Amino acid sequence: MTRLKSKSTGGTVFNRFIWLVLLLCVVPLLAGRLKVSRIEFQGNQHFSTSTLKELLKTQEKKPFNIKLMKLDRVILTNYYTRRGFLDVWVEAEYQRHGDKVKVVFRIQEGIEYRLGSIRFRGAQLLTDQQLRRFFPLKDGQPFRQSAIEEGLNRLERYYMDHGKPYVVLQTEQERSDSLVHVRVNIQENETVYISDIDYRGLEHVKIFIIRRELEIHKGDLYSRRKIDQSQRNIYSTGLFDYVGMELEPLDSARTRVKLVINVVEKKPRWVGARFGVAYQQKTIYGGTFDVTLEFGHRNLFGTARAIAISAIPSFSYDFNKHDFINPQNQFTFTYVEPWIGYTRTPGVFQLSYYQVRPVNSADFDYLSSSFKVRHQFSDYWTAIGGVTFSKATILEPADTLDEAFYRQTSGQDLIYALNGDVIHDKRDNYLAPQEGYTFEIKTKLIYSKSRDRSTNAVTTNQFVKIVSQWSRYQAFPLRKKWVLATRIKGGSIVEFGQRQQIPLVERFFLGGASSVRGYPEMLLGPTNIDASGKPVAVGGKLMVLGNVELRIPLFWLFWGEVFTDAGNVWSENSQFRILDIKPSTGAGLALVTPLGPIRFDYAVKLRPEPGESLSEFHIGISFAF
Repeated sequence: MTRLKSKSTGGTVFNRFIWLVLLLCVVPLLAGRLKVSRIEFQGNQHFSTSTLKELLKTQEKKPFNIKLMKLDRVILTNYYTRRGFLDVWVEAEYQRHGDKVKVVFRIQEGIEYRLGSIRFRGAQLLTDQQLRRFFPLKDGQPFRQSAIEEGLNRLERYYMDHGKPYVVLQTEQERSDSLVHVRVNIQENETVYISDIDYRGLEHVKIFIIRRELEIHKGDLYSRRKIDQSQRNIYSTGLFDYVGMELEPLDSARTRVKLVINVVEKKPRWVGARFGVAYQQKTIYGGTFDVTLEFGHRNLFGTARAIAISAIPSFSYDFNKHDFINPQNQFTFTYVEPWIGYTRTPGVFQLSYYQVRPVNSADFDYLSSSFKVRHQFSDYWTAIGGVTFSKATILEPADTLDEAFYRQTSGQDLIYALNGDVIHDKRDNYLAPQEGYTFEIKTKLIYSKSRDRSTNAVTTNQFVKIVSQWSRYQAFPLRKKWVLATRIKGGSIVEFGQRQQIPLVERFFLGGASSVRGYPEMLLGPTNIDASGKPVAVGGKLMVLGNVELRIPLFWLFWGEVFTDAGNVWSENSQFRILDIKPSTGAGLALVTPLGPIRFDYAVKLRPEPGESLSEFHIGISFAF
């Protein structure tokens, strides 16, 4: 019995020792308690430590993961190899001290190879000199495998766009001392023509709707670019859930093919309900939550003409009242003529009725009818032109306003306008851009008739309204994952004759979550005081706005913001003074949702006027710009 008891005690001690080892070593790993205290590089001479750290998945002060460390070894090897260090060798190890880990990457860079020459064999369609232009890397420059691959891709696209879908490109590389000699072997194969085009799956859509969207036709040389563009054009009609392009050879030589277009049509009638976000520039009160209820027909008589009817109530949050408000209700009828002038230029007729109740300006009802055409000249350039008729009726009762404000806003406006916009948009993302830029110029030539409700007097005015905006998005120089966003915007109203009243809906307003933060919505610029002592925006004819914002990814879908805004509105163009521009600065937190970012910003006025609040808190829909 004593011997058995002794064994049991020894076993218990051994088991406890095992559990202690598990608790001290294994459990921290499973729980992710090991932290990376430092990342060290040894042997790197051509690339700085900060540059290499930017490439890594392993990060300092983050949980240690041995799989990420091994992946980083591959990433570093590829980075060096693609930059001419073909003999590079990277080793990775970690050193543990308690619950902290130091990760060490040892790098043997080897020599930096340079391009010796590029030779071609088998080409008939192009000369060697023409082929060499597809590879911008010059002899003697540091060898870049990525540049060779990009050149091959460009060359393959050229062949496939000039009747050679079966082309085969192969490369051979030879090293001599520190030089790499590349030979490109080309098998051009057959030249292919589109002999026929077949349409399959059409039920309600007429064939000419697809035919007019095609960039490639019977008898044309095969072109991958034209086929892909044709597919995008057909999708852009909005009539199809699926568009497929296939080739069927018509002879054994593979020189004649049939292009088969397979489509699956969408149901022509539709009913929808959506929730989204918007920034209302026309109705001047900033970002809103929008609920859209709509129905329509996307393919009248099989001709791709469309109609739609929608109701869009909008909601926002008023921090002064600490309550959600309904600043606008919109009811719209839309008719779309998809092709104008035998070109891919849609024309849109729209009849809309707005009930507008902005936070800090006069309430009004707004009836608008317009016909606009929109033509996209490339992936980035778009032009919009049209005519508009609008009727705006100011609803603010006279007894709540002082006489000056009543004269400036009250009454009824009839507005006739010619519109012309040019937009150049190279943003990578519309809702949350991280790189690219956008530039736009919007012009309106306006004739207006204004009726004063108190005197019944009618005044007319002719003026041009111009708004220009430039925005840029780029990586912050010191931290590439941060986004530096900048915007410059300006607007002016120039009258042709004697100065008369400008309709309220055409004036400029600034202040609020999407322009100059730190100021209430629309209250930066000309204001009047109503009978209750509340400031009311009356707008102006000149507007200048500038923004600089640093957007910092924090965790999950949350981004931080640090920003500086500046701007102002003047009643007349001649009143502009650069010292009148009001700056503000602040910080915020944004939740980037699939519907767009939701922002919470706090901003401080840098030059407050006597009696003004020193700061404002804003909730914004989408980023400020």
